[in-house]
Amino acid sequence: MNAEFSKKSFMYLSSLSTMINAQQTIPREYPLMIGCGEHDIPAELSAVEAWKKSELKCKTVIFEGAGHCVNMDVPDRFNKTLEEFWMSEKTQNK
Repeated sequence: MNAEFSKKSFMYLSSLSTMINAQQTIPREYPLMIGCGEHDIPAELSAVEAWKKSELKCKTVIFEGAGHCVNMDVPDRFNKTLEEFWMSEKTQNK
């Protein structure tokens, strides 16, 4: 899906890095999964790493072969990962 975007689009998106994680947050009390594609912009990959450090109990997933639109780039893997996460949390909370 990302192939439809021009390279110039990604230059503009990369300038958004100053907006990512600008606010300090407290760790969540609920299950959290953070993910992005391995070919996403560097700012997004850095944001996932930074978020992971502040959310020690979260699950992080970097989807191989995907860009920013993981659900469109690797839909089967994306859906399976979400389902497994939901089911594992459902089982743990019984």
